[in-house]
Amino acid sequence: MKTFIPFLLVTLLISACTSQPDYRPATKGSTGYSEQKITSDRYRVQFKIISNSVADAADYALLRSAELTQKQGFDWFVVTSKETFVESQKVEVASSIGLSHQQRIERRCGLFNCETYQRPKNELGIAFNSGNNRKEVHSILEVRMGKGIMPNESSYSAVDVIENLSQKLNNN
Repeated sequence: MKTFIPFLLVTLLISACTSQPDYRPATKGSTGYSEQKITSDRYRVQFKIISNSVADAADYALLRSAELTQKQGFDWFVVTSKETFVESQKVEVASSIGLSHQQRIERRCGLFNCETYQRPKNELGIAFNSGNNRKEVHSILEVRMGKGIMPNESSYSAVDVIENLSQKLNNN
């Protein structure tokens, strides 16, 4: 039972670290979204994700563009430029759980004699890996925002994008 509790705590800690949501502001080059104002109605929106799906990065970039459009007081946006960069990372298959029990021997010597001590040494090790080829995906959109009637069918309604993509991404 004593070895089960540390195992459980380590497992919960690992699960908490890996369950951080993908959709968040990027900080210092991390995954997430960032934007740069170009003019009063134009922005560059970037989304970086580590995933097996290139489409997720594009969807997150569109969602952030829609949120930014509403935040700036506009109704719709048009994607004027789109770039996607993919860097593959090979992840080796490896998962293991190990427990070892060893005897540690220490010897201390003084001026006239030496004493030998034996102490038990227990170790618990856990390693998890998905074994997939994961990709670092950057989706970069330049968008122009507007109000009122959308100019053409390549325009996106901010409200519609938020409604549709929020549902899709929350189900993942």
